[in-house]
Amino acid sequence: MKAGARAAAVAPREDLGVRNIVLSVKAGSVFDLVDLAARIPGAEYSKRGFPGLILHISRPKCAALAFSNGKLIVTGLDNVDTIAPSLSAVLEVLRTAGATIEDDPPARVVNMVLSGSLGAVVALLQVVIATNLERVEYEPETFPGLIYRSETGPVVLVFASGALVVSGAMSVDQAQAAAAEVRHMIDTAGAWGSNPRPRPGPSDFLHTHKKSGAEDRMSRSAGPPG
Repeated sequence: MKAGARAAAVAPREDLGVRNIVLSVKAGSVFDLVDLAARIPGAEYSKRGFPGLILHISRPKCAALAFSNGKLIVTGLDNVDTIAPSLSAVLEVLRTAGATIEDDPPARVVNMVLSGSLGAVVALLQVVIATNLERVEYEPETFPGLIYRSETGPVVLVFASGALVVSGAMSVDQAQAAAAEVRHMIDTAGAWGSNPRPRPGPSDFLHTHKKSGAEDRMSRSAGPPG
């Protein structure tokens, strides 16, 4: 089968699903983390450990890091529709505990992780041979996936099974654009295979795969925002 025919088997745009959204919010001028930790049930804070207050919100389910400079990192969102209600829930917890919160503080998406499938197996080595190596990293002896640094910004993990994990996107459209680059790259390389045998999907990888050096290099920390 020719590469063009194999490309037709690639999954549609909707096949990419959001797994995590990370927000950055300037919510106030200063937070007394010791006081907030004492007032908020379940909050975690240690002066000698992580410099932020850790909050766990049940509805909608998410987590937040509050820093003394008034900034927040909200994470654990799995749908863009939950951005507003999740932020409102975090701010309400802080207000109830006595924190001074700005009116309607703007939230900025700083990272989105999406996963999905291309719908066909991929000959990763063939992709590497035919592709600009500046954007591609493939070290199968240490990590089973190909790492692609897209022109649009996100980093894409591509597995031989056709599974994809997109990280570093600021929007779903940007993630889809990065996935489209991958599809075009594989098509150009003529590296499409046949329909894949059942294998662990990207969700299994995200939850169970032990971190390798390649993953660490593409990981983004949620440390204190500047």
